[in-house]
Amino acid sequence: MEARGTTAAGKAAVLLSGDGSGPGGGAWWWLFTAVGVVAAFVAGYVLGRRRPAPAERPEGRAVGRAVGRAWGPVGAASRVRPAVLNKHDRRPAARRRGVPDGAVLPLAFLGLAAFLAVLWAVWPDTEDFAPEPDGRPTATAAPSSSQAPARTWEVPPVRVEEEEPGAWAVRDTVVQVRLDGLTAYGAGDGKTRWNVAAPAREAVCRMSPRAGQDVGLIAYGRHGKPCATVVAVHTGTGKALWQRPVGGKGVYGVAVGGPVAVIAEGSVVLGRDAESGAARWEYPMRESCAVLAVDADPARTLLVERCDDTSARLTALDTATGKERWTRALDVASGLTASVVSVTPPVVAVDEEDERGTRAILAYDDAGRPTATVPLVGPAGTIDPSGYRPVVAGGRLFVTVEESSSVAMEVLAYALDGGRKLWSYRDEDMLEALAAEPDGSVGVLRHGGNVVVLDPATGKRLRQVGPDQRPGEQKVSIYPDLYVAAGDHVVVNKISMSGEPALFGIR
Repeated sequence: MEARGTTAAGKAAVLLSGDGSGPGGGAWWWLFTAVGVVAAFVAGYVLGRRRPAPAERPEGRAVGRAVGRAWGPVGAASRVRPAVLNKHDRRPAARRRGVPDGAVLPLAFLGLAAFLAVLWAVWPDTEDFAPEPDGRPTATAAPSSSQAPARTWEVPPVRVEEEEPGAWAVRDTVVQVRLDGLTAYGAGDGKTRWNVAAPAREAVCRMSPRAGQDVGLIAYGRHGKPCATVVAVHTGTGKALWQRPVGGKGVYGVAVGGPVAVIAEGSVVLGRDAESGAARWEYPMRESCAVLAVDADPARTLLVERCDDTSARLTALDTATGKERWTRALDVASGLTASVVSVTPPVVAVDEEDERGTRAILAYDDAGRPTATVPLVGPAGTIDPSGYRPVVAGGRLFVTVEESSSVAMEVLAYALDGGRKLWSYRDEDMLEALAAEPDGSVGVLRHGGNVVVLDPATGKRLRQVGPDQRPGEQKVSIYPDLYVAAGDHVVVNKISMSGEPALFGIR
């Protein structure tokens, strides 16, 4: 929303444009203007007439009655002949009071100007019609434009300059996972559906990359301590379905693959029933190995394991049984960070500390055979999978590319069956996040707070969702995430640098 300190020029421009500010928008403005014009000219006319001062009453009543009739019907329509006074019958004219003839028109315009000034002074700002926040993270209606779809709602930031874990999109709900708890919002209206606070002196330290079958996993931990408690949360109600304490080094990662919750803890990966927490399977890791990244779908669970300072591997498990399907050694020889980009097909991002080492997005087939390698650093710029989440859909990989100063202006598409570049899309605005659309196209969040939708096969721009950002408006912070829930686009700012909303909807 705009600040309340709107300038006079800004208010005048809004009123004259009839953009819908205030009740009734432009229709009310023109109605009041028309009434003001008529009223001002009538006032000018009345005040400017030559009105004789009260004089002595004419002798006798006959002349007075005749003069009075002279203002009524005349001619054939009147039975009374109008009285005519000649110059000898007239009394000396009284001194004229009022406004000279030449001042009538200026006075009328002066009255009009005064009316408009009063109307401008009392006309309410757009914000006066929006609900005031009550201190809770509740969505408020955002201003709309009559010429384009608008940001439909927004939630004020809860924490400033501190990164939050993330969010899940499930059906028509977006669940924001914060350090101090979880809040669910309707994707279409931003209304709060439920809220769960973290336990006292604990914070959310792990979350599943996505929720499955209305269940998401989080883990809590105390400051400076390992993540020690896993909780399964029903995304429709916020109810804790079950929780489990974890000892040792705590939780390395959690994921949900359909009806199975996957928990990587210590030297073992556990499969549990997502709704009840009952044990299903156990997968022991090799000695000295630890899980760097985990994700799952109903068919497959992917693990990126680091076993010592010079080796790592990618392992695929059967989500239902925990049986190892295949494992593939990763070509690394130094420390690394890793993330799972896609479970099916298997795609992972590996960023080795050695600048001459493996720094790429790696794709595999269902048997674990490599199919594509896309370098993170290339002629077009740098791919940052931790800041700009890649998207895999339809056998293609979509990434944003950072140029100088960590600014992304381009989207690239690669084939997963060979790694060849398919197309590029360049925008005049900074690009902030990607999301897969329900129809298979690719949504691209622009810094201006709207979304452009691209054809996945050609990269051509299909449509725009949401209006262009207004001057001085700042809705998108650094490294946001874009979600599509029940056809609605929701932006989650995991960190608020300058008061950007925690979430806002675009339609």
